[in-house]
Amino acid sequence: MLIVQSSSTDVYRNLAIEEYLMEHVVDRGPTLFLWRSDCAVVMGKNQNPWRECQLGLMRDEGVPLARRISGGGTVYHDAGNLNYCVIVDRTQYREEQAYEMVFQALETLGIHAERTGKSNLSVGGLKFSGNAFCFRKGRALHHGTLLLHTDLERLNRYLGSMFESIDTHAIRSVPASVTNLNLAGGAVATALRKSFQSTYGCGRAVPLLETELDPARMAELSEKQNSDDWKYAATPRFAVEYQGRSLEVVKGVVVSAEGFTQFLNTPFSITAFSLASNVD
Repeated sequence: MLIVQSSSTDVYRNLAIEEYLMEHVVDRGPTLFLWRSDCAVVMGKNQNPWRECQLGLMRDEGVPLARRISGGGTVYHDAGNLNYCVIVDRTQYREEQAYEMVFQALETLGIHAERTGKSNLSVGGLKFSGNAFCFRKGRALHHGTLLLHTDLERLNRYLGSMFESIDTHAIRSVPASVTNLNLAGGAVATALRKSFQSTYGCGRAVPLLETELDPARMAELSEKQNSDDWKYAATPRFAVEYQGRSLEVVKGVVVSAEGFTQFLNTPFSITAFSLASNVD
């Protein structure tokens, strides 16, 4: 068993560590990874950022956009979040076991939570955690956010579409009313470590230090996380309507632009901001 707790608050580095643990740390038993990040918006692997995020506002306020390797919906991160990730062999993965780990940890802190919807955790009918999954090379990754002292006003401001009409097969986030647990991050992290060991108990949990991660591989994964190719060009093909005319976008590039020929063959990450500024 391994436990990793990141010292970084860089969302791109932490998502890179998740992928590193998934890809390169094998035959070490179940792994728990805990981390926080500075203010950021993180979308699922198969989502469209222009439908999920207020990218113009995020750009103006210096809020980074990230794309994770798992599916699911878009979430807001800040220092008031604690993020957890469990990685096990695919043959050993049980979804309910990961939820039980969280429930047990919260029970020790006086919180009785329940699973709601497909993959949300809630208390008093309000969501405090969304969960997502990745299955790759015989490995299973299950991770989620925990809203502890998150700025909910900023969360609501940054999430939502930039455009009224987007035609896409990308996964759409399902809105839900949310709440903070109002628990100290350190106490929750300690409770999760203990619950992880009891839930996945197969020996003593050994800490894995960030200095033990291969620098070259980490640099490659961090570069991917920071790249526009991953954040924007990985978006499934879509069409967006603006002023009654349509633009088609493939791999992040405008390939058809009815009435907007000046945007042909340009990255939509640039085009969208030009269109949005015209709205203002």
